[in-house]
Amino acid sequence: MQLSLILGLVALIFVVATVLVVAEDRRATRRAAQRRQARLADLGEIDPLAAQRLRADR
Repeated sequence: MQLSLILGLVALIFVVATVLVVAEDRRATRRAAQRRQARLADLGEIDPLAAQRLRADR
């Protein structure tokens, strides 16, 4: 019983750590995109990838 309890706690810690890493990675990606857009705006440039993100209504 003690072994299964320890393995369960280790698995729970692993899952929580994985969720935290994924969440932080997404936040970092979002922050990098915002910094990139701010730099382009400071230069007076438009985002060259913006056209690819637009979706026309059909």
